[in-house]
Amino acid sequence: MMSKFCKKCGTELNDDAKFCTSCGERMEQEVVVRSNITGNSFPGISKRSIPLAIILSIVTCTIYMLYWEVKLTDEMNKLLGKTNATSGVMALIYTIITCGIYAIYWLYKMGQNVDEVKGKTGDTGILYLILGFIGLGIIPLALIQDTINDKLDGVY
Repeated sequence: MMSKFCKKCGTELNDDAKFCTSCGERMEQEVVVRSNITGNSFPGISKRSIPLAIILSIVTCTIYMLYWEVKLTDEMNKLLGKTNATSGVMALIYTIITCGIYAIYWLYKMGQNVDEVKGKTGDTGILYLILGFIGLGIIPLALIQDTINDKLDGVY
């Protein structure tokens, strides 16, 4: 399915839009048509520096890590076209309500999503689950981000 996006900010628009509803950019010659799921460009998703995200997570005593979880969830859902999947904010709320138990499940599901993005069947979810159980949950976040960055670069 093809959609129309603002060239300036990436917002999805109606085919007959004259101006971007998000940034106000005029749409005369400023329209890019892209696939929602395939291709090298994904509106609303940008590459993130993994070392910087890890440093920010440590410096902020994991507060940035919670934000990172929200972003990774939403970006993975966009990459896979999962419109009815749990949003990043809901994943964060579930994690807080369950005192982190949902985060373990989240790691497992994200591992399955990573395998789906890579187009393979595997046990990445189990690896992420084990890392989460032993307190190394930041490693799967870095690996998930690496997968998203690679997808944006057209590796997969």
